[in-house]
Amino acid sequence: MKNSTVIKLSPYFKELIWGGTKLRSYFGYDTPEQNTAEALVLSCRENAECVDSNGTPLSEIYASRPEFFGSNCAKYDRFPLLIKLIDTMDDISVQVHPDDEYAASVSDDWGKAQLWYVIDCEPGAYLICGFNDEINIEDFRRRIEDDTLISAVNTYEVRKGNTFYIEPGTLHAIGKDILIAEIGQNSELSYRVYDYCRVDENGESRPLNIQQALDVTITAPPTVPAGVMVPRAEIDGHYETLLGRSEYFASSLWEVEGSASISAPDESFVSVLMIEGTMRIEGLDVTARKGDSVLIAAGSKDVSLTGTGRFIATVVE
Repeated sequence: MKNSTVIKLSPYFKELIWGGTKLRSYFGYDTPEQNTAEALVLSCRENAECVDSNGTPLSEIYASRPEFFGSNCAKYDRFPLLIKLIDTMDDISVQVHPDDEYAASVSDDWGKAQLWYVIDCEPGAYLICGFNDEINIEDFRRRIEDDTLISAVNTYEVRKGNTFYIEPGTLHAIGKDILIAEIGQNSELSYRVYDYCRVDENGESRPLNIQQALDVTITAPPTVPAGVMVPRAEIDGHYETLLGRSEYFASSLWEVEGSASISAPDESFVSVLMIEGTMRIEGLDVTARKGDSVLIAAGSKDVSLTGTGRFIATVVE
């Protein structure tokens, strides 16, 4: 492993009350439970991290091989990315992530900027992203209290291939029957605002974080419109689409039929998340299939790919 320029990771699975069955049926994961909400496919989170083919935790690889991950990672005080596959059989609670400044004032975690890419969905599936008109904080509070919040938010009916950038402070939620790839900062700090009046098996509601949400939520419509950043472009026989970019990461969708080559910048490794098909990484004895998470070392040039498939390539900015 020490001399390898490619690392294949195994995911960490999370069971939550809204989780579905597509992580098993669509990707073929051997999930520990039939209903699984999340597959963490690039994670250094404590007690929820990925391992390589030898069972080595990603945190150990990151500590022992800093050159693999590049100088952009070294400027952060922890591993910078968290990438998930999310499957919803029920609506996720409406929530908001803080920015880094607020997060640092209340916790040891970061804030969170994140990108959503819709891999699959059922007809009529929707998600929430921001408000449809600007409101003030008192109106926000009132709508939470009198259960009228949903009428004030942007609701998008989604289709396969839709992309959404969720900047910190944006109220958001994924509706039921959606399979999403989420690329974001390495943080799980989130404030729940509305949970559809659900109760657990003991009749208890999940706690809300109203004051924190009032502190951090942007009460104007999103400044970043839904959709990809630039049009699909043909490059050397394959297609690339820039899905989104933040100060922390940039993600592109690659569509390959036949062959292509991928290079990692000197400053960052490349995370490759296969969402369809199979790709062979020539000369490295690695095959990446739908659902696989593969890392390519920083500075690797013209790594040859053969096969047919689509994947999301992410670098650290």
